[in-house]
Amino acid sequence: MSDHVPDDIERGIERDLDSVRLHKALAAAGVSSRRAAERMISAGRVAVNGSTAIIGQRVVPARDVITVDGQPVGQRPPPVYLALHKPAGVTSTTRGRAGETTVLDLVSDESIRRHGRIYPVGRLDRDSEGLILLTNDGQWADRLLHPRYQVEREYSVGLASPMTSHQVRSILAGVELEEGIAHVRSLRLATSAEGRLLGRSVDGVASFVWYRVVLTQGWKRQIRRTLAAVGVPVGRLVRVRIGGLRLADMASGEVRPLGARERSALLEGSSETSQGLVVSLDGPASSGKSTVGAGAASELGYRFCDTGVLYRALTWLALERRADTGQEAVLVQMIPELDLVADDAGRLRHVRVAGTDVTAQLHSPAVDDQVSRVSQHPGVRAAFLPVQRALAVEGRIIMAGRDIGTVVLPNADLKLYIDVSLDERAARRAADRGLPPASEQARDLLADLRRRDGLDSTRDVAPLRVPPDALIIRSDGNTLAQTVASVVRAIRARETEPAS
Repeated sequence: MSDHVPDDIERGIERDLDSVRLHKALAAAGVSSRRAAERMISAGRVAVNGSTAIIGQRVVPARDVITVDGQPVGQRPPPVYLALHKPAGVTSTTRGRAGETTVLDLVSDESIRRHGRIYPVGRLDRDSEGLILLTNDGQWADRLLHPRYQVEREYSVGLASPMTSHQVRSILAGVELEEGIAHVRSLRLATSAEGRLLGRSVDGVASFVWYRVVLTQGWKRQIRRTLAAVGVPVGRLVRVRIGGLRLADMASGEVRPLGARERSALLEGSSETSQGLVVSLDGPASSGKSTVGAGAASELGYRFCDTGVLYRALTWLALERRADTGQEAVLVQMIPELDLVADDAGRLRHVRVAGTDVTAQLHSPAVDDQVSRVSQHPGVRAAFLPVQRALAVEGRIIMAGRDIGTVVLPNADLKLYIDVSLDERAARRAADRGLPPASEQARDLLADLRRRDGLDSTRDVAPLRVPPDALIIRSDGNTLAQTVASVVRAIRARETEPAS
């Protein structure tokens, strides 16, 4: 027998090997899903080599000329970027089982016809709700999904009852799942303002205790499995943010196109997006770190937060409710009622409770007397920890306190420590109060600061320490403006350093 295969037989063999069903070829070309392609073929909108196609027809995409509505397949359809508020009960797939509703069923047929194969960027499980993206741009989808880019996804998690401080600490430390250790970037109780915002687009908010969880990992059902591992069943799960894009007021089931600015916002929080630095600012009592930090933030266009205001606000609320400031569990339950609000200069120093600004009441003698007791509770500090870290997620912030660089923000881009001698601090405080330097009251101030330094440096919970990698700003003999200028120079120098 001859080894030669006639050309017509050879072409037939090649056609059999390379041929695919037409609806699959259309899906592979990005025209539509397979199901939608079958509808197009049934409607007579598809032709092969000039003849109207039929269901089940096989084609060789490399040779056959396929057209849809007269347009050759193979020309890339225009890109599309959609945001969808996925309701519970809808699957995040392009093709569901019989009777299932998928996210594509919520997209208009006209959009599918015009843009071809649209698919979800990442998924939400069937029972979860919230923000999901759809596109036909694979490169853009990869930019959002690939772990190397660390794009954040934030969720509101509804629980039947609050978590214990032990459960919160376990989750923040990392929980072992099948894939490895599951980490959350932050976990905190939702504020009342966030609850009201969520309530605009999601019913039944008040029936749960709500937490906010931020992830950069994207494992299957990660939040539900992580919480289940520490004995916490999730009652409701709503994705409220991807990168810098928020669910906002989108109604359940609503689909809308994304504008160019929104597509850029999606990349905020990623490892490749420059957002300014996260700066920790520590120092002893009366070192002026709050005033210095606020001044530097104002000059640089950064946000500023003095974390002490959180503990003062909680102390005030406990006293207002006549609660025992020694009862840790009672105090932790009050934390979600506190809303930290920025002023016009971006300083996070105003506190609201039930919509009322209580900032002016946070420096009363009663609060002064009890705030140290409140801040000593490990559970209180653990509950505030994710709140403080969440403030830093957006970057471009200076955060001041007693344990910012050592505990709250151990991975801060720049750690600063204001070093001021005890005599200098006492002299400044006396001058602020109009006291003669040699007066008995001035001597009492010096003694009080010495006592407080001793307590702060030896306390069991969050003791005052100089972060080992901190840049020390010495301010003895300096004016406020000179110390602020030193901080500004340090931050600007770090901003211009090449990435390591």
